Amino acid sequence: MSISTSSSDTLEYSLGQEGLASSPSQHLNHEDPGKDSSEDDEDAEEDEDYGVGLEADLEMRLRPSFKARRQRVGVSLGGGSFILPRALKGRFRKVSSMLTSLVTPERRAIKRIAELSRDKSSYFGSLVQDYISFVKENRGCHMSGMDFLQTLRQFMTQMKAYLSQSSELDPPLESLIPEDHIDQVLEKAMHKCVLKPLKSVIEAILHDYQVNSGAWKQLKDNLELAKTKRPQQLGVDGAIPPDPVAIEKIRHKFLNMRKMYSPEKKVSLLLRVCKLIYTIMQDNSGRMYGADDFLPMLTYVVAQCDMPQLDTEIQYMMELLDPSLLQGEGGYYLTSVYGAMALIKNFQEEQAARVLSSEARNTLHQWHQRRTAQRLAPSVDDFQNYLRVALQDEDTGCTAKTLIVQPYTTTEEVCSVCAYKFKIRDPENYALFLVTEDTRQQLAPDTHPQRIKAELHSRPRGHAFHFVYRRVFSMSD
Repeated sequence: MSISTSSSDTLEYSLGQEGLASSPSQHLNHEDPGKDSSEDDEDAEEDEDYGVGLEADLEMRLRPSFKARRQRVGVSLGGGSFILPRALKGRFRKVSSMLTSLVTPERRAIKRIAELSRDKSSYFGSLVQDYISFVKENRGCHMSGMDFLQTLRQFMTQMKAYLSQSSELDPPLESLIPEDHIDQVLEKAMHKCVLKPLKSVIEAILHDYQVNSGAWKQLKDNLELAKTKRPQQLGVDGAIPPDPVAIEKIRHKFLNMRKMYSPEKKVSLLLRVCKLIYTIMQDNSGRMYGADDFLPMLTYVVAQCDMPQLDTEIQYMMELLDPSLLQGEGGYYLTSVYGAMALIKNFQEEQAARVLSSEARNTLHQWHQRRTAQRLAPSVDDFQNYLRVALQDEDTGCTAKTLIVQPYTTTEEVCSVCAYKFKIRDPENYALFLVTEDTRQQLAPDTHPQRIKAELHSRPRGHAFHFVYRRVFSMSD
């Protein structure tokens, strides 16, 4: 089996057209000098532009002629030359910004969804903000990091299903973008609404699970050991590995990948790294290599990069990437880097890791089945599992927690959970209240807070409301 690198995705490795030599350092010099500095920074910043990216594209296309013009345009002042590039560049940016705003309805749709996600008076916004609060306040409530990521992926899928059926978006998505692009736009919107505000929290949770399980120390020890091995000791047969300059460049790309919150953009950069490694292998030897040759080389490169954080990055991509994107090259190289990390995790001094263990192969097989299986659309009940409740107390003031509350959970049961979460010693003296701008109503024990919340959000002109758990005052008080 061989892997073709002639795909149009090979952005930085098309060597024949440029007539370059085949040394690894020249590969690096060929990597779109302007593109690598601008696009990687854009990815790292994760800016607002999820659309066509016309401004960046035009700027790249016009950059040579603009530079030439910059050299020619000038005013002679006493034998010198006064260049006027800023005015030209400013005008160009204004024009390109205007064009971008006209041709990127996807960007406008994503921005509208992001705004709605921050509006707690909307049903969608309350769901998103309650979930974000829940994750921040309950970091250790999952069995493992993988369990946490699966729950996160499920929530994003549920929110996509809700938005595709909701009337909260005005104008509706169908009026902005083609129907076959809606799912892609919703996926990118979920990255911005959910993953971006939780990025640092997700990293901390995954790292804590690694440290607590002992996997972090073991991985660091194995990486240190694998880094001392020659390529042949890791199973590389005949291929010449990337030189230290290339390794450092790849490591820099991995660092940029860690700055991103979008799993799609992470996989895109991983794809470029893997193709660069494969191209270096081919050009250094002048022959094609198959998948069995690529995995040992990838293992060697990962070991030389010495980044234990890559393990959680791989988990992040494997569990949060949209399943529809797992079928192409991105999915193949993602499983390849998982295999490389698995080899390093199981690396032993007396026996070089050359083939994946049966456990790693079974894990990959189960992952592929789970992520690519067709799932039924979530029911509306799945969207109503989070409830924000504030505790009003004379001594501590007002604090709030996000609770998991099913649609059919009664107020009495919610009060029991509140008493436990807020550590109330006399719960019989507390009750749950619905508080609006003008009213304060104690909820009956047999009512359902989630149904009340859904009904309030469904009103055309919704008003701010809160669920408050507080002491019930008697008439004598």
